[in-house]
Amino acid sequence: MSRAHDLFERLRVGKCAALDLLIADREPESLFLDFKRSPQDGEAKNLAPEDNKNLSKAISGFANSSGGVVVWGVDCRRDTTGNEVATKHPLLDAGGFNTKLQSAISRTTVPAHPGVQVLFFEEPGKSPVGYVVVYVPQSLIGPIRSLETKHYHVRTGSDFGFVPHDVLAGMFGRAPQPNADLNLIFHPTRLESNPGYLIITFGFVTVNLGAVVGERPYLSAFIGDFPQNHLTVKTSDPQHFFVRRGPLPNFSVLSSEGFLLTPGATEHMCDVVIEIPIAEPRAIRFECTLGVLGAPPKRFILEASKEEVQGGIVRAGKGHFQSSDIIKLLPNS
Repeated sequence: MSRAHDLFERLRVGKCAALDLLIADREPESLFLDFKRSPQDGEAKNLAPEDNKNLSKAISGFANSSGGVVVWGVDCRRDTTGNEVATKHPLLDAGGFNTKLQSAISRTTVPAHPGVQVLFFEEPGKSPVGYVVVYVPQSLIGPIRSLETKHYHVRTGSDFGFVPHDVLAGMFGRAPQPNADLNLIFHPTRLESNPGYLIITFGFVTVNLGAVVGERPYLSAFIGDFPQNHLTVKTSDPQHFFVRRGPLPNFSVLSSEGFLLTPGATEHMCDVVIEIPIAEPRAIRFECTLGVLGAPPKRFILEASKEEVQGGIVRAGKGHFQSSDIIKLLPNS
């Protein structure tokens, strides 16, 4: 999952509460997050020219970079000290503004970006007042040009600049790449009374979100100071995947020669079993790297705090539950 898609999912799930957190902590997100206030707070019957221009630049700029999210209904300006200050100015009709944006997306850039997603949510108890969120993934079909500005844009800090000529020339020559992503399959967590362990089990799954075939996917994980004798890694498909362990605190899962990950395909790479002594609960933190030939690797953090593990021990004493309640997989950008 990319940083931009992670932001989009946080807003989709958390709605206004997630938005409040992003507003409070905007600076670290500025490369992937943009706030916009609509003229008259979106009240006009048709999409305002300023909104259309902002949408066009955002799709071009985020698509030509690493993706991003635009939230309509928040005004962001620099104060006298130069710091960015965001304030909420919700749209008067979030659902109606959502419809207007949806209708405009295909007419704002050349080529039209096929991966743009839009959602809206309302202020609790104030329907239809709310916010609209636009997710723009990185383009896999070459550079995207804004029809409003007649330029190719790129995200630079908290703004959209022009793509330099030499960079643009390279983008036009860039071949499509596979886009492998990492997910988890969760299994029941349980207590093993003799000799007294919390057993956490999950599987690593890779999926190709790109438009071209990925070859020989691989996974490596650095486990730090976690005891190797309390960690088991195995594959259910030894014909295509095999696990490598050594004296260093890491493990790798490699695929066989010629193994292909086709667009949209999902492959179960391995299962992991973690044993936590009940008498000595501890945090879990694995630094994971996923890659395929022909594309840059992606990095993830798999973690659970000591408090979450302690809570899992208490909960497991009452019965089994899914390991997703303890273990989290986050992008490490």
